[in-house]
Parts: sequence; C-alpha cells; structure tokens
Amino acid sequence: MLHVETEEAEPRFRAVIGKSGERRGIRLEGIYWEALQWLASATRGSLSDIVEKGAEQVPDNGNLASILRVLAVKSLWQRLNAVEAMSSMENLSALVQASPSPTIVLTREKKIQLFNEPFVAMLRQRLALSTTLQLSAGFRFAVDTQIEDAISNLEANRGKMLVTGFTASGNGKTVNGQINLALAPSHQKQMVMGYIVR
Repeated sequence: MLHVETEEAEPRFRAVIGKSGERRGIRLEGIYWEALQWLASATRGSLSDIVEKGAEQVPDNGNLASILRVLAVKSLWQRLNAVEAMSSMENLSALVQASPSPTIVLTREKKIQLFNEPFVAMLRQRLALSTTLQLSAGFRFAVDTQIEDAISNLEANRGKMLVTGFTASGNGKTVNGQINLALAPSHQKQMVMGYIVR
C-alpha cells in the first residue's frame, strides 16, 4: 500500500486567472494540483488552460473542484494505460522478434522468458544442434554477471547498457561470447534483454 504524505492530502487554495481575466478560487488537495500541473505540461498548456477546460464541463449545480479531480485522475489513468500497452509482454515479444541479432529476455530468476529465431539459429550452428527438441534437452545458458546485479546496475544507470559475457552449453559443446544487456521495457516484472554480439 502506498504511503500518503501530509502535503499531498492537505487542501490548498489557489486563485487561477483565465485568459478572459476571470478569477476562480479553487481548493484542491496537493496531489491534484501536482497532477493538473503535469497535465498542463504534457499538453504544452498552462494551469489556467486546464481550469478553463474543466469549467466548460461543469454541469448545472456542479462543482469545478470535482471536475478538476476527475480530469487529473482520468489523464493519469489514460497515460498509465498507454504506458502499460507499450510495455506489455506482447509488445516486448514483438521487439525481440524484430531484432535481426540473436536476442533473449532473461528474468530475475535467470530463466529465458523470450528468444528469437536468430538466437535459435546461432545455437544450432555453434552447438551443432539438429532440432529444437535437442536444444531443450540439457541446454544451459548463463551470463557472467548476476542478473540481480545487472538489474541494479541498469536501474542506477538509466539509458545505459551493460556489456558482459555469456556461456551456452548443450549437446556436449560449450560456446562463450559477449552479450549486451539492457532493461526490458516491461511493467509486469523486472527482466533484461540480451543482444548477443556475433
């Protein structure tokens, strides 16, 4: 459960002047003012623009503060839905399949979550595997950096990648190489994407 800070729940009074010069006195909790300010920035407008749009939607005997609260939550909800759609497992799978390089996604528990055809082709060639069934029997894949450490490192250095080694073994053969790790764009669980350098 999230913790609510005192200033987030404390009502604040603000006087907002619209483009027409009309002055509106509004009392909202701090968290709503922050959300409305974010909405104004996201739409390249101003707080007074948001208040004007809200005022246009107030029904008879309605309340502007209530409309502004709804606008704040609705805008954040829509943004959350858009971000979750972009960072869904389906979209992550599409990114992996679209990569021309051998690509995998590893979970925090060191399991391969996703992989693409170039990854399978590389293993077939370098481990002399004839079938996918042979790949699943006794196949092992490990990276030189602990996944927990890789995730911590990548979270601390957003926008960066981590270069490390990998070992793949199967069919009595072992292959070593270099893999570039990046945080997987997924909201469902923390994972890393690995791009194998040929």
